[in-house]
Amino acid sequence: MQTLDQNLASARELLRIRGSRPLFDEELRTRIAAGARCVRFEFCFSLLFVTIRRQSDVYLTHSWQERYLRGFRYTLLSFLLGPWGVPWGLIWTAWAFWVNATGGADCTAEILKWVNNPEPVVPTEQSRSQHAEAPPS
Repeated sequence: MQTLDQNLASARELLRIRGSRPLFDEELRTRIAAGARCVRFEFCFSLLFVTIRRQSDVYLTHSWQERYLRGFRYTLLSFLLGPWGVPWGLIWTAWAFWVNATGGADCTAEILKWVNNPEPVVPTEQSRSQHAEAPPS
């Protein structure tokens, strides 16, 4: 019989990556070892003098065809809403097209690093006092 704590712990271990059902970290490592890639896609949108450039959520893709198809809607969004800003609209629209046309920005190494070490490094009081006592260089 599982307790509430066990259910909460297992729910926290599930990784939610677009293009896949929620995965445990070991499942994600297995898929990446089999050739899957974690990618982000670029897009931008403009309002006359303001151009905003963003990246999509992380997608788990299994083939280059899937990367191109998933990136197509971000490319289309950039072409429709991106080039209207002066002067950066045309530049960031071309950049988004290039990144998406080459299969997106591969962030597999970053995701694996995060999966292998999910605990953020939080400075302790002792490390803060050591930094405060250190003489300036």
